[in-house]
Amino acid sequence: MYRLFLIIFLLIVLYFLLRQMFRGFINSATRDGRGISVSSAERDEDQDQMIEDPVCHTFVPKRIAVIEEMEGRTYCFCSKECAVTFRSQHPA
Repeated sequence: MYRLFLIIFLLIVLYFLLRQMFRGFINSATRDGRGISVSSAERDEDQDQMIEDPVCHTFVPKRIAVIEEMEGRTYCFCSKECAVTFRSQHPA
């Protein structure tokens, strides 16, 4: 009976070792161009960054912002209406 427990314990240890090893491979695959590891949590945190709308000054998460590029600059808006208003106020 103790042999069964020993085998189960060794399989669990092997599972955790393999899982750590594969996490190392995954983390090395998600490095940016500078060699800095970028985890999914960091990417999610970047997408949750609050951006101020230049028209109505409402703060919205970058993830749901309407992103427009005008004259080589990137602007983030809370809605399409604010983007249209901004475009009419700042003609190219």
